[in-house]
Amino acid sequence: MDKPQAQKSVPARILVVDDDAADAEALCSLLTEAGHEVEQAASTEAALAKFREGTYAIVVADVQLPGESGLDLVRQLRNQAPATAVVVMTGHASVSTAVTALKLGAVDYLKKPVHVSQLKKLIAQLVAERPAYLPNALLNVEKADEEVFEGMLARSTVMHRVFESITAVAQTDATVLVVGETGTGKELVARAIHERSARKAGPFVPVHTGAIPKDLIESELFGHEKGAFTGAISAAEGKFGAAKGGTIFLDEVSTMSDRAQVDLLRVLETFRYTRVGGKVEHTADVRVVCATNRDLLAMAHENKFREDLYYRINIFPITLPPLRQRLEDIGLLADRFMRAAAERYKRPVRLLPEASVELLMSYAWPGNVRELRNLVEQAVLLERSERLEPELINRLLTERPQRVSPPTPPPSSSSIARYIGRDDATPPFALPIPAPVVPIAVGTKVEDAERQLALRTLEAYAGDRVAACAALGVDSARLDELLGGGHEPQPAVPHN
Repeated sequence: MDKPQAQKSVPARILVVDDDAADAEALCSLLTEAGHEVEQAASTEAALAKFREGTYAIVVADVQLPGESGLDLVRQLRNQAPATAVVVMTGHASVSTAVTALKLGAVDYLKKPVHVSQLKKLIAQLVAERPAYLPNALLNVEKADEEVFEGMLARSTVMHRVFESITAVAQTDATVLVVGETGTGKELVARAIHERSARKAGPFVPVHTGAIPKDLIESELFGHEKGAFTGAISAAEGKFGAAKGGTIFLDEVSTMSDRAQVDLLRVLETFRYTRVGGKVEHTADVRVVCATNRDLLAMAHENKFREDLYYRINIFPITLPPLRQRLEDIGLLADRFMRAAAERYKRPVRLLPEASVELLMSYAWPGNVRELRNLVEQAVLLERSERLEPELINRLLTERPQRVSPPTPPPSSSSIARYIGRDDATPPFALPIPAPVVPIAVGTKVEDAERQLALRTLEAYAGDRVAACAALGVDSARLDELLGGGHEPQPAVPHN
């Protein structure tokens, strides 16, 4: 009886990435004997350099690599070579890391030491199923595309609820009120509503009402007739006229004068308006989207905003979460800002290590997405290597001027797990915990009490200066003063 012949694998171009020379040579020999064209690299950087010279059908990479890890390689290849199948190798103790790699875009993982038969079977399967596999290889990119909604990038549940609200209201002409802190992207939401509406062929006219003098707001919004006031040398149609057939976006509507509020209320109720100094009524053929970073209902109760106008513009409210409530989006946003800045400023930066992302996730971001973009652009301009190093990120965060912002919960392990796609993630930094109560004796000098408080706070935050500064409400220089010239935190003394 003849022995069954082994199925011969179709040749493929394969890259083995492993810093263990013996293991790499063994894998290369094995795959070469199977008829494949095989090359090797000892690091993520070397592997990416090879991809700049050509492409590979399959990459077999160790998770533990010098410099950038195998996870960084998976993430980079997902963007740079989405059709390449990446297989990761891991020791038994880091199987959870391999699962993370799968969620980042790897197709499978192998435990070390790699079994010959298992490797051959997997490679043969990937090569044989390549035509069917190709769409799956692009699945991660397609998933990434789903994270982009009309220019907004997010994978967090809270932001996807915002996207759902935009989709639900866009096809109607209902007035929308977008509420959110400064820098959260209120105008992006307004533009998304416009782009998904039946009015998308018409103009989108943003009006930042807070930047217009109150005595000119009516003229800016509704236009004026020639001679209506000093300087009105000709008639002007105003923003409502300019937005005809489209959408007008009234940002910071809380700053409008009482008279302008009355006029806006009339427009929303009758869709008619009159230019300043005029008598002819014009039709307001516009969709109105308003935005504010203030509590309009509270202002109405304090007689600082018209309550009837509040209920007219609050037909469909959309609340934008601050960045500190969407931690899993920080890595996505930072990566986008980094790439855009690197291209704009012709800088070499193209890699964002997880350690840098974790530092960004530990900051409160009182300025929200706008502040994140500002910091990343600074870092890109300062960084001279291909990696946006965590040391630089930490320095920039520490040097940022302290601002008063709402209290921010520290990033939890589950938040970080959502970012890196892992269920059992343990944050690489100690989470802030309440410092032990330290009695301060009556008569203690103020500077001694302040120093003790600073030390205990720094201990509680595991030496994290950024977090300690935020908790104390001081900047880095002041923290050094409180510590008496940069003393390191001492081990906590147990109190009975």
